[in-house]
Amino acid sequence: MTRIFNLLLLLTCTIAAVAQSSSHQYITVVAEPDHPDWTYRVGEKAHFTAYAICENVRMKDAVITYSYGPDKLDAVYTNTVKTGKDGFAHFDVPGAKTPGFTSVRVKVELDGKTYSSMTNIAFDPYDIKPTTTMPNDFEQFWNDAMSKAAQVPMSTTLRYSEKESNDRVDVYYLRLQSYRKGNYVYGVLTVPKIPGRKPAILRLPGAAVRSFNGPNELAYEGFVVLEIGVHGIPVDQSPEIYRQLENGALAGYTTMGIDNRDTYYYKRSILGCVRAIDYLCTRDDVDTTRIATYGGSQGGMLSIMTAALSPHVSALFSYFPAFCDLTGYYNGRGAGWPHLFRNPNEPNLQARIEVSKYFDTVNFARLLKVPGFYAWGFNDPACCPTSTFSAYNVITAPKQLQLGRDTGHWLYPWQVENAMKWLKAQFHMQ
Repeated sequence: MTRIFNLLLLLTCTIAAVAQSSSHQYITVVAEPDHPDWTYRVGEKAHFTAYAICENVRMKDAVITYSYGPDKLDAVYTNTVKTGKDGFAHFDVPGAKTPGFTSVRVKVELDGKTYSSMTNIAFDPYDIKPTTTMPNDFEQFWNDAMSKAAQVPMSTTLRYSEKESNDRVDVYYLRLQSYRKGNYVYGVLTVPKIPGRKPAILRLPGAAVRSFNGPNELAYEGFVVLEIGVHGIPVDQSPEIYRQLENGALAGYTTMGIDNRDTYYYKRSILGCVRAIDYLCTRDDVDTTRIATYGGSQGGMLSIMTAALSPHVSALFSYFPAFCDLTGYYNGRGAGWPHLFRNPNEPNLQARIEVSKYFDTVNFARLLKVPGFYAWGFNDPACCPTSTFSAYNVITAPKQLQLGRDTGHWLYPWQVENAMKWLKAQFHMQ
């Protein structure tokens, strides 16, 4: 297995281990659906087998509380069942009336402690339709914004990092003017020391305020890799600075300026991603016919958005993308991170909903023309599957979805490995 796959496997194993260790409990409670793929037709009843395991042994006479309801919404039904001598109990969940997901939760209480788990089952997930709509001037809005941004000089600054460079790659810290004069994108550029033009990846970040450093391991596979932040701040500062920003000036950044589409925080961020692609196209060592976007959660959303807007992107990898179907809660069903519009009494709600349509991943997904690889699971509490399928189902470009049904907000190593194999095949790399 190549070095990049080893690294990606290590990273995703670590993510999975953290996710699993945080939910690994003295008692493991399981709700096992009768369909191995966790998928049902609309209206079809689901039969569950429930059990609780303590020290690898199924518990007899255990009282299991179960509940179910729409994905990310409150339970509509709660009851209890008791395991028999074989350690099993059974209950049914009625079929959903429309395509979507139902969250089934089970728990056991022992010695004053509660042990629980969740299983999200799907009802015709590939028929889920988004609740958001596309504004008539959506493309014009973004074309005008990109046209204005393109008039701003890049004013590129590259700082070589001797400490992080080695005999295989060169590492640089990049500052790139974007959107308007004095507004910058910051990132880390890793360039393989191999001759000729090379494929490139724009690596996009999940939600946080943090640093980035090099070398990016993807470069060892022959990619020029640019990893950027989206907050317009340098990426090589001390952790304390980022903590202060995340708890201070950038706290709640996902709603900053949301009353107006021209002031919303993510307008600058999205245009910065497009500018980063433009920069890669200026480099003599980049094959401009082989540029991909790559990211998860917030980065997954930006991967889709950038690929939809920039004519220079030829492939994308997006895992559990955020900002999908933001109006879901307003329409009585789950929505994607950052879970806007839950409060029907929110100030200026209708205006904010209209603004959100210009930034909803679903509407960018409608415009995609390049092939994409996507990955997520059914149990994601942050970017719920109701929302991610809403975006996936409107994509008309070539697409492939790799499901790890029991995953939450993380991926299995094989999902990442398959994505990288797919990307290398798209770029005709050995």
